[in-house]
Amino acid sequence: MSVQRWYFNQLAEGKTFPLAGSLVETIQTRHPESWYSASAGKWDNREALWNATVQEAFDLTGGSYDDPAHIWLYFLDADLPRIPAQGTSGVALLLHDDVSNLLGLEPGCETVGTIAHELGHAFGLRHPPECEAHEKPESSPECESLSYLGAYYFPNTGFLANERERLLESRAFASVTPQASAVECSR
Repeated sequence: MSVQRWYFNQLAEGKTFPLAGSLVETIQTRHPESWYSASAGKWDNREALWNATVQEAFDLTGGSYDDPAHIWLYFLDADLPRIPAQGTSGVALLLHDDVSNLLGLEPGCETVGTIAHELGHAFGLRHPPECEAHEKPESSPECESLSYLGAYYFPNTGFLANERERLLESRAFASVTPQASAVECSR
């Protein structure tokens, strides 16, 4: 809910993304934790883990890429080699570390920022190319934006002008009053 409020505040147009009626739905996967570890192969094979996990999630939930009715945020609660959270095309995937960091009374700002960042990718935002190519310093506004390093600065980050416009035009955003009255996280 803090992420929903943060997007609402940043867009400053009375819009944010609506939340599902049931915020969290727990589904037991068909595979043991070791299956996901094997799918990840060596510790940094993000693509293999993504493909295995997201296909399993789609099979169990009816989700899909670019679903016209939903943005899918999946949490895989398995102790896997550290592979960063990721998102694209209407889908975001967070892993065990991201889940465990949310279990405190007030989750850490970097954890909430990671969710905001990966949802941004699910909403169609990309890393700024000048940051990916290291043509701009990490301290530049483009690189400190939510779509690049902003999770580390959350909630003290923002969108680039073109990202803000894209989100405001997106079907995923509507005039919605956020459920949270403020962004809550701890440093």
